[in-house]
This record gives sequence, C-alpha cells and structure tokens, in this order.
Amino acid sequence: MKGYRKKLDIAVIGAGVLGLAATEALARRGVYAMCFDGRTPGQGQSGGRTRTFRHRHDDPDVVRMAADSLALWRAWEQRSGRTLIGGEGAVYSGMTEADAAGLLTHGVPHEWVDGDKAATAFGPLAPLSAPLLVDPTAGAIRTRTTIEVLRAWTSDRIANQDVHGVTVPEDGDGVELHTEDAIYRARHVLICAGTETPRLAAGVGIDIPLDQALHTRPHYRVRDRFLDSPLPCWVDRAGEFGETVYGSPIGTSGDFVVGLIGQGVDVDMNDGLPVGTEMEAHVRRLSTYVEKALPGLVPEPVGLRVCVMTKLPGGSDSLGVWTAPGVTAVTGHNLFKMAPLLGELLADSALGKGLPAEVRRVTEAGMASV
Repeated sequence: MKGYRKKLDIAVIGAGVLGLAATEALARRGVYAMCFDGRTPGQGQSGGRTRTFRHRHDDPDVVRMAADSLALWRAWEQRSGRTLIGGEGAVYSGMTEADAAGLLTHGVPHEWVDGDKAATAFGPLAPLSAPLLVDPTAGAIRTRTTIEVLRAWTSDRIANQDVHGVTVPEDGDGVELHTEDAIYRARHVLICAGTETPRLAAGVGIDIPLDQALHTRPHYRVRDRFLDSPLPCWVDRAGEFGETVYGSPIGTSGDFVVGLIGQGVDVDMNDGLPVGTEMEAHVRRLSTYVEKALPGLVPEPVGLRVCVMTKLPGGSDSLGVWTAPGVTAVTGHNLFKMAPLLGELLADSALGKGLPAEVRRVTEAGMASV
C-alpha cells in the first residue's frame, strides 16, 4: 500500500497504562506493535498522582487476578529499578469474614485489628466500633512513575495520532484504523482507549454497555505528627462517620486523597444539572468526613482531581475483555492495578491465544447488572 494507506502487524489504541502495558508485553515477545493516542501518554483516565493496589474484591477470581498482577508489578520494579507500588498496605472498614473469603482462598496475607486500636493500622484514623481488615501487601501505586517507566520502554512505538474509527474492510482481510493522516490495515487491533473504547469497538460489532460520569477526589495534608505513622490505602464501607469512602497516600508527599464510593457519588455529565455545583457538594461532604474520621488530616483540601469514571453494569470493580475477529477490547473500572496482567493477556490475545476462563467469567459478571 502507498500514500495514505499503510500496513501494520498489531495496533494498540490508547497510550494509557493498559495500552502501554500491552505494547511493552508485545515488544518483549519480539513483536512490533504501534500504540496510537492523540494525547500525551498517560494523560487520560490513567492521569493523576496515585491509585490503590489492593487484593480484596467481592469476586474471588478478581482477587486471584490482583495477586497475579502484583507479581508482575514486582517484575516491572526489578527491571526498572523504580518503586511502583509502595509498602503502605491497605485497611478496610465495614468488612466481615465473608468479605475476606477471596483472600483466604488465594492465600493473600491479611489480618484483623480491633477498631479501638485503629491508629496502629492507620495513624490519622479515629477509633471505630468494628474491626479493621488489613491487607499488608497492598499499597499506593506511583502512577506517574509507572507511566514514565512504560513510556521509556515503548517510546519508539508510540504514534501521537487520534484514531477516529475501527472497521472491518470489505475484503475481510485484517482490521482498518482511520487516523488523522492515514488508514492503517492491521492483523490485530487492541482497543485500550478508556472512554472511547465502546465507540471504537462498536465499529467491529462489539457492544460494550459502559456508563461514564465525573468523579472528584480532593486531597488533604497529613498533620506533621502523623507523617511517621502508618498511612495505608483506605476503604471505608461501614459508614460509621457518615460516608463511605476510599483513600490513598500520594507517595511520600504527605498528601492523602479521599473520594466517595457508593450509589449517587458520581456526577452524570448528561443530566443537565450544573456539574460544578455537584462537585462542590461532594468536596464539602468529604471534608466533613475527614474532620470526623481522619483527625490526623487537615480537613481543608490542598488540591483536587476531577476524573471520568467508567463502569460496567456489574459495578465498580467490574472489568471486561471482549474479542471479535482481529480485535480485542478491554474496559472497566479500577483497572490501573491490573495493568501488568492485562497487558500480558492482551498481548496473548493479539497473538492468537484465547482468554483464560477466569477472564471470560469475570467479563460475563461485569455485564450482569448489580
């Protein structure tokens, strides 16, 4: 092909953490793949300063996937010489023994701490009436460092171009990508495009029912006297302090992110209401929560990130991988922690290997409404 028509072996759409991970996994296999994204790598849904790596999920298969992913994170760390997941651990409130069943099944270390000794597990936390579940091998992901490392490994394979569409050509040979300056014909296409994944996948007949909404995550300063105390990632489902929330330290910066979880905590971008007003209300709710539950934090935000959340019908921990001839698409929520594992699985799919049974089952679960 000449001019505006070009050939590729494998194309990856999206230079977020999943697309970069898949591109890196293919490169390690000796396969040349190009990764397309019109934005700076890592600036879409993979943006921000922190994410939580945690093992505990309601679905035991997802617990297993998280454990497998952690081993791959450690391999990335060894190869790069950088810390990508800290040793802060994670602490959960509002859990029962049943909630820890997946951890027990897959041999993930965990322990229980009495709520009146909360500060021994999470220094800034006020005492609680219920016990806390501690996941000691969890931690805060250094998101920017992770993107830097993956960009360094894949820099010669990133094309700064938007992909406007993905189609099956009339002759049925491969898959076509329509970009800003060319039509590419690829043997296989991996769609890891975040909010754009459903639209692009629809071009090859894959229907992905993904909801999108805005979410706000203010961060707060840790009081000086608590900087040397335990500062783990945090999940509060008990509601003892009036809200259900998650939280994560931002590396060793002394800042701590807090966000709301549960129904009605994301802002519908299409409901006609003033988005800013709802965001302000969420920040006020979080600041009130911090004042009650986390006296070791200063309850005045020092920064804020507003991001787009993407969720499948199965809920906030759902993920899915879909295939069609010549195409694999991935999407869901809270996927940053799964990036090394999903990168490997996507690379395998592009090379003709099927998806593991647990991934197919987890995808089916993600499509089932909660």
